[in-house]
Amino acid sequence: MVYPTEGITETTKKVFQFQLIDDQLIHSEKPPLRIKVKQHEQIEWQITSNKPGELHLHAYGIEVRVPKNKLVVYKFEAKATGKFQIEWHPQNSNANANANIKLNHSPSAYFEVYPN
Repeated sequence: MVYPTEGITETTKKVFQFQLIDDQLIHSEKPPLRIKVKQHEQIEWQITSNKPGELHLHAYGIEVRVPKNKLVVYKFEAKATGKFQIEWHPQNSNANANANIKLNHSPSAYFEVYPN
């Protein structure tokens, strides 16, 4: 049964699933992938990869560590408006290299936040 929620405001939540295979974002859209949301929406990323690395949304200062073959859920609010790059940084596979050093990678997608 559905009851009216008069006087209660509900924040919109958007869920996005990121699947990376061999350091490539898998999606059905013509590249680059564009994720469009409205300012102040609650965002949930569900991320999996067959290789370890980090998903970055640099303008927001977000760096999400993703272990190999594990689901990672990351939640945040879309505060700043604009078009921002989402980048996947694969973990350096060289065992002798510093584990904190990530390889450079081009944008995997764009996160576009529009004013309400």
